[in-house]
Amino acid sequence: MSDKLRHPRKVSVIMTVKNDRDGCAQTLASLLSQHRPPEEIVIVDGGSTDGTQARVRAMAHGDVPVRLIEAPGANIASGRNIATREARYEIIASTDCGCRAEPDWLAHLIDPFETEPDTEFVAGFYRVDAHSLLEGVVGLVTMRGQLEPPDPKTFNPSGRCVAYTKKLWRRAGGWPEWVNFSEDTLFDHRIRKLGAKWRFVGDALVRWRPRSSLRKIARQFYHYGTGRGHTQIDAPSFRYNLRNAAIVLLTATLAVWRPGWFLPLLAAESGYFYVWTFHHLAARVARHTGRAAAYPMALVVLWTVLVFHTLGYVVGTIQRAAHPARYGDRLTAYMAPTSS
Repeated sequence: MSDKLRHPRKVSVIMTVKNDRDGCAQTLASLLSQHRPPEEIVIVDGGSTDGTQARVRAMAHGDVPVRLIEAPGANIASGRNIATREARYEIIASTDCGCRAEPDWLAHLIDPFETEPDTEFVAGFYRVDAHSLLEGVVGLVTMRGQLEPPDPKTFNPSGRCVAYTKKLWRRAGGWPEWVNFSEDTLFDHRIRKLGAKWRFVGDALVRWRPRSSLRKIARQFYHYGTGRGHTQIDAPSFRYNLRNAAIVLLTATLAVWRPGWFLPLLAAESGYFYVWTFHHLAARVARHTGRAAAYPMALVVLWTVLVFHTLGYVVGTIQRAAHPARYGDRLTAYMAPTSS
């Protein structure tokens, strides 16, 4: 008898959604088609007005129970907390609306819980599900581990592909509801600080479609940046980018006064900070896709991400300073040591 048969574990799969009828239907269909189906699927809707709820109910007729919980106004973190709290089983597998889980995703994701009983948290992985060259480039330059294997020791997974025990979730204090963006990164940091028994399973794959336009990418990374400003995660990198921008801006100002002296310096600084720094990654993306057009496209995507991620960080940092009780104090309380 295999280990899986000796140690069966029941699993609740959770996800949140708001106004993404088609994306939710795609994800739900992939969950209902798992080789190892979950014992239940819990979906929290944050107040959809596009018919998402009706679509879910229409699909919720099969061997796997699908529960829809309506929670208007809930953000992603609070939706995951609601779903985890209401789930019937101890093992929670989380994914995101719009993802497409591979048929053996859940089997791989929960395998450590069944074969290594001390497992508390499992990080799966994700691949780009691109529908255009731009989407493919966006995924390759913004999603860690697409061009080379991720390092399990430093890889912080997205909430689109993780599993955890309810006991660990309670010990961590749940998902941080007081941040609207980058909540999964903060949750990962919290789990690591607790010293949880963490496993990485690269074969537990979901497919995720990147943003399809520069405008959507800018908005996405602006929001991510505000979340980083609220939590100050990776603050040194943002300060480095701000320093570079300040140097270039100062040189540009001086170039107006003495163009013969400072225009060459401005060109050199801009070329170094914003072309050479990104050249190797852009070249790898072009080689990976086999499309020469991917090189300039990668540079434009990287510039867009840099500008709006940094702008969001500045705004988030200002908001944090203006509302210390909402952000700084809550972060300190959330990350405080907790007894087992």
